[in-house]
Order: sequence, then structure tokens, then C-alpha cells
Amino acid sequence: MNHKETIFTEKAKKYFVCFADQCPLHTTCLRWEVGQYVDADEEAILSMNPRNRHIAQGDCRYYQNNQPVKMPIGMSKYFYYDMPRHIEQAIKQSLIDHYGRYTYYRYHSAHRPITPDVLQVIQSVCQRFGWTQPLRFDDEVEDYVW
Repeated sequence: MNHKETIFTEKAKKYFVCFADQCPLHTTCLRWEVGQYVDADEEAILSMNPRNRHIAQGDCRYYQNNQPVKMPIGMSKYFYYDMPRHIEQAIKQSLIDHYGRYTYYRYHSAHRPITPDVLQVIQSVCQRFGWTQPLRFDDEVEDYVW
């Protein structure tokens, strides 16, 4: 089993999957692709209703693209490096208020990649507090947006 198959087989046990073969988006949908790795011996899984009318129309709100995306990780080394202390504290507190302390520190310590929607929030918060410089993260990783 290659790396992708291993990841998808593991994710299929707890990920919200789809079996709607008639959906016009299924060939590019991560939920459908992971659904192909569900063990046939599983008695119950979390799945989309393949008869839902939105799915048949290609208007699925749960659609997720099956292409890996480059995402930044970690905010502990460079992110706050050049910021004045008052801006750093305001941004940090605002992100903790928004995501909660636990989730914030998972992003901060690179235990969780910063997805495009999270990055957009971080950029918006930084701009709100007057930080217009490019954001610098510890590293980046290419992964699926789960």
C-alpha cells in the first residue's frame, strides 16, 4: 500500500464520506475518493445521502477538492518576529478568542496545518491590527484539506 492509500484507508474509518457516483463532482471530490477506501466489513460509517437532490445537481455544500494544497505550518519561529509587541499581543489574543486556546496552539506549534480558510482569517486579523507586512510561517506542507 502506498502513502496515499494508507492515509485514505485510515481516514475512511472516521471521515464523512460520499458514495454518490451520479454526482457530477465526484471525480474531483475528496469525500468520494476516500469513500472508495471504506472497509467492506464496516457495519456503520458516516456518509452523505447519495439520494440528496443537491448532490445530483452538483450543488453539494460538502464538496472538498481532492488535490493536495500547500499550506503553511507553525507560527512559533518567525510569525511574530518583526511585529511590535502591542500588535503581536493583540493579534495573538484575537486568534485565541476566535479559535480557542487549544486550536490556536495547535496551529502555533505546527501540529495542525493552516488551511486556506484559516490563513484568510489570520491575514484579516493581522490587517485589522495594522500589520501589512508579509506573514512568515515556520514551514509549509503539502496535504489534503480535511
